Amino acid sequence: MKLNTDLLEKIRNSDSRLVAVTKYADVDDTLEVLDILESEYLDILEGIWENRVESLIEKNIDREKVHFIWNIQSKQIKDIIKYASVVHSLDDIKHIRKFEDICAKSGNWIQIFLQINVDKSKPGGITVEKIPEYLELIWDMENVSLVWFSAIWKSEFTRQEKEAEFDLLISLRNKYLPNWFVSAGTSVDYEIALEKWVDIVRIGSELFNI
Repeated sequence: MKLNTDLLEKIRNSDSRLVAVTKYADVDDTLEVLDILESEYLDILEGIWENRVESLIEKNIDREKVHFIWNIQSKQIKDIIKYASVVHSLDDIKHIRKFEDICAKSGNWIQIFLQINVDKSKPGGITVEKIPEYLELIWDMENVSLVWFSAIWKSEFTRQEKEAEFDLLISLRNKYLPNWFVSAGTSVDYEIALEKWVDIVRIGSELFNI
């Protein structure tokens, strides 16, 4: 399998890191992609992206390499913890508490990104006003640790809208915890994300577009 080396070098020449979107790949292809990235691009590799619990179970990859990014169902949390070490899409206090409870009982841990709603035309996500409430909850937890912010993505946007989205996420990060990370950007907007110094970009189709 060949990967888009031009894209990978762009990331390498920025201050960003990559989560490779492997959600559409089968087990063998996912392992091959991971092997290439670990052998040639380990310096920029943050992990791989999966969005279905069934796929997590089937692939059964070292959980410390796996990020879960999608809508979360309460009944799936136990398996997400078992097969992934980072979750980018938490926006529900009940889910965060359940992650903590299951981790505590199983002797495990999870890192999370809070998913912030930077586009009020779309449902879901945490409003900016609610951020302090979520932070206060997480600070008291022993098994759930906050990595920082991610955003609800959208497929249609102007450059100005996307720049404003990234600027807002970065300003919120700088306001609350300057040394932590912003996870944003996909195949359709990663170049803007790199220009804006977004810490982690999540790329799938463009990674294989050579």
